[in-house]
Amino acid sequence: MNANVLNLGILYVLGIFLLIYFFSVIPAKRKNRKIRAMHDAVKAGDEIVTIGGIIAEVVSRDGEEITLRINSDGTLMKVLVYAVQSIRRSS
Repeated sequence: MNANVLNLGILYVLGIFLLIYFFSVIPAKRKNRKIRAMHDAVKAGDEIVTIGGIIAEVVSRDGEEITLRINSDGTLMKVLVYAVQSIRRSS
């Protein structure tokens, strides 16, 4: 009797862990893969939005750093590519 209860308890705990894995871990991995692909796709000429809400055009990319033109008078700013929240317009 005790062995059956113990086995059911172990199965219950394993079932809970499987549910957590399927409903939180797998979707998070999928989202991270999508964001990483977007960061890899950033190139010169793209119009992007940073996590701070700055809308700018990418002037150049050097590895993990991108140089942005903020406005038409030529103000430049360097940020890490991880600060890109979305690509508004691709060149």
